[in-house]
Amino acid sequence: MKEVCEVPKPPHGVGRPVALRPVDVHPIGKVSLSQIVGLAEAVDEMGGEADVAVIAGEVDMDVDRLGPIVSAAEFLGMMSVDGGNLRLTDLSRKVLGASVRGRKAIFRDIVKDVPVFRQTAEMARAKGRPLTRQEVLDAIATRVGSHAAEDVFQALLYWGRYCELVSYDSRSELLTPRTPAK
Repeated sequence: MKEVCEVPKPPHGVGRPVALRPVDVHPIGKVSLSQIVGLAEAVDEMGGEADVAVIAGEVDMDVDRLGPIVSAAEFLGMMSVDGGNLRLTDLSRKVLGASVRGRKAIFRDIVKDVPVFRQTAEMARAKGRPLTRQEVLDAIATRVGSHAAEDVFQALLYWGRYCELVSYDSRSELLTPRTPAK
């Protein structure tokens, strides 16, 4: 399901226009940030630009399996895609040159503005307490539909934990927004 939302703002003046456009948020549910970085590394090794089929061969992955990673990388501004051609962006070069802590900070700046993450944080602030798994799933389902809600919830947990934006207790099924250490 596509929704119209703001594209996340690039961190620290990295050039990417902010505009309203349809965004398919479903691919983020199936992709890890390390897969996106791996894709950027593979494209970087090919000189910063490469055909998706060539990259698929290099990383020994079927083009269909690589598709959601490419979509997520483009969604985050890590890759520009023109036809079957992938090109690194300034943001991906910045990520590749950063330390682990630096990567977390860069991804945090991007991820916190993704609508589903922003909505969850605003909901928790408004309620003044951690959110139950079901509350978050219900909120996500209103944006992406119930069929994709679980995948997007899992991405919210994985990406949010990596970026230190959320903590989640699987026993109590409570999600708590965090203020990361700088």
